[in-house]
Amino acid sequence: MDIEAVLDRLMVASVSVWLDAEGKLRIDKDAPAELKNLVREHKSAIIDVRRAQDLMNSAGIRIIHLPLGQPALAYTLGTDLDQIRWAMTVLRMDSMPLVLNDEATHWMTWNQSRLRREFWNRARQEAQIRQSETQEQAKLQFGRKTA
Repeated sequence: MDIEAVLDRLMVASVSVWLDAEGKLRIDKDAPAELKNLVREHKSAIIDVRRAQDLMNSAGIRIIHLPLGQPALAYTLGTDLDQIRWAMTVLRMDSMPLVLNDEATHWMTWNQSRLRREFWNRARQEAQIRQSETQEQAKLQFGRKTA
């Protein structure tokens, strides 16, 4: 059975599987015996997936959209790329490009990006208004007759 199918079955049954502080795999106590056996059979693959997820989260890896619209994984400076590539392989994300976060170590929240977009739109509108006003003034000055 594929690891994705195992994780899907756990999710459908609302059974949690996690790594404790010592790195041991834990499962809900009230999980059915069938799912516990399934987890035991795929223990090493589940541990790899959970470690890869923890690594991606702790390293601050984010999925972004490149200008052409394709998704990419963005990492910050100082990230161990060998570990990230391992996690990408385990999580089957290795087909996505790995790019450097161009916002330094600061990630914008949704609200920040929305406010920035509003600021840019307002500045663009004001620039268009100024441009149309200068064009009108230029037309008026060109049409005036001097003494």
